Amino acid sequence: MTAGSPAPREGPGVSWAHGSAAQVVRNGLLAYVLGPLVRHYTHPRVYGLEHLAGIKPPVVFAANHSSHLDTPVILGSLPPAWRRKTAVVAAADYFYRNHLTASVVSLVFGTVPIDRKSRRFGDSTERLHAILKASLNILLYPEGTRSRDGSMGLLRSGAGRLATEHGVPLMPIALVGTHDAMPPGRWWPRKHPVVLRFGAPLLPL
Repeated sequence: MTAGSPAPREGPGVSWAHGSAAQVVRNGLLAYVLGPLVRHYTHPRVYGLEHLAGIKPPVVFAANHSSHLDTPVILGSLPPAWRRKTAVVAAADYFYRNHLTASVVSLVFGTVPIDRKSRRFGDSTERLHAILKASLNILLYPEGTRSRDGSMGLLRSGAGRLATEHGVPLMPIALVGTHDAMPPGRWWPRKHPVVLRFGAPLLPL
């Protein structure tokens, strides 16, 4: 959060994890602990950050997904001012199964839980709307889950709908190499180069 800027408004999608204190802790962890560790194994090459220069939050970031490394690589590649204002969509049935895990991922990555079960879809949608209304960016993975073989899966339309309904840019992100560094089922990364590309923002009509 920049000096003098208001704190995000509290709401169903804006929790303590997006408050000033949590942002300070998260930025320190990503800058001095998790970030250096991820860079040691992936040596990410980042392209397209110039596309952020002409827009301002909130935006919807939409990335392919094949590894638990995807989120720390993306967050670590964002300029600090953008990283502080970005909430990451996380599967409630995977990351929020117990209080400890939920608290850790919320603090470290600024996650917001989304229930992938259809009976709770309405609640999840309202949570995402609240995030954008609070001028926070959303990072989500339209495939809905990690690819098991590294190839692109079927994309869901939620990212496009969110961007259109709120009149905000949709920014595509392409990740190459994270699956090789840490595929599903592997608990620790191995050294493998990663390339991350921020695409030009897609503006709603």
